[in-house]
Amino acid sequence: MEDILRYFTQDAGFTRLMEGMWDLYARHGRCFGAVRLLKPQADEEKAISDFFRRDYYDQALIRISLAEFERQLHKVFKDAPSLGVLLEGYFARPITSPVEDAKDRSKVRDSFAHHVKTEILPKYEGTPAGHWLREMIAHMRRTYKPWAEKFITTPDPVEAQVKTVCTALNALSQDEYILLSDFSHRICGDSQAFDFYGSHGPLFLRALARRFNAQIPANLEDSISLYWQAGLLSNGVLNTVTVLGLIAFCEDADAACEYYDSLGEAHVLTLENISRFTRVNAYGNKVFIVESTPVFALLCERLRGTQATIICAASGLNAALDRLLSLCCDSGAQLYFSGNMDLKGLQLGDNMYLRYGKQFYPWRFGKADYEQALAENEAMLPEEKKETALHNDVFASLLSVMRKKGKTAGHMPLVNLLALDIRKHITTI
Repeated sequence: MEDILRYFTQDAGFTRLMEGMWDLYARHGRCFGAVRLLKPQADEEKAISDFFRRDYYDQALIRISLAEFERQLHKVFKDAPSLGVLLEGYFARPITSPVEDAKDRSKVRDSFAHHVKTEILPKYEGTPAGHWLREMIAHMRRTYKPWAEKFITTPDPVEAQVKTVCTALNALSQDEYILLSDFSHRICGDSQAFDFYGSHGPLFLRALARRFNAQIPANLEDSISLYWQAGLLSNGVLNTVTVLGLIAFCEDADAACEYYDSLGEAHVLTLENISRFTRVNAYGNKVFIVESTPVFALLCERLRGTQATIICAASGLNAALDRLLSLCCDSGAQLYFSGNMDLKGLQLGDNMYLRYGKQFYPWRFGKADYEQALAENEAMLPEEKKETALHNDVFASLLSVMRKKGKTAGHMPLVNLLALDIRKHITTI
């Protein structure tokens, strides 16, 4: 039951749906009627689409019946409770009449907002924590509703949690990276308190999301990247990137990187490894980034004995890859990216272009390359829910060609050309 409740309470996209179901269930005493979400927000579209496992995006109105929701609940979770029990657990109180419940919710929000504004905010005014507290007051209805409701019955623990998160926000530093567990222990004496599943984790992550203008993480992997933006390393061993031909330095050259480079073998770097690096050296001050693991593996084999730096971006622009490429840019290296000629590959490249600017170059994304890749490997271009807008001219031009053809292609057919480019140090690009 706790895991099921956590699934819904930690995702603000369910808030309006849950409130609507609560009112209907209280009014009829059973699963009856449907909730209508007019002009759904992006987080609501994602939450409901993920739960029902079908597309609810780009709809002016989402209609969810209570009976349909309860059926899906039992499909998604084993031993799921009835909808009534779930709603009582979600709101942490028995179902009452809708009129009384609406009044109670208003009192809850007003009470907690007033307390934060008068008792907590003055102590943190002018600090990062103060900016967050003002945001909390403004979004009390949805994002912070669970804490507002808990405040009515247990005010002291809720106030203490808010103050702890404020202390943590003001203690963050972008000048160095620190393990999340060490940071958490230093702030409140509990090394797991600020974890994704920790006692303070949900509230802390909401605060970080507002500070760094990011989405509230819906899963552990998303939280890793947000922690990293804040200078905190969480589950760094799981956040990895695979490289070939890169020398990294802490004070001296990293022994493991030197060893694998001497063998000419690829190896995996974790976010924790990379966080200790102060600088990196790439052969020829050029870094070749490929999207797919098979292409990376073939290049490693075909370029055996060639001094080149190649990085595999199969996991996307995760925290480990971002940190490593940022170090490469700091050393003055040029970044060349080759990926699949589909929406995912173009968007990945476009994100890198936005992130690394003038040091980033598209690699083998021309029309001729696309035509050659199509001859060996093609797939239908899926219909775009929203027309993709790309900022890099090369990617935007290729997307226009792909739309006319209605087809995508992988970059595996270009692997010989990619290997040749690397041997010639990109003289053909």
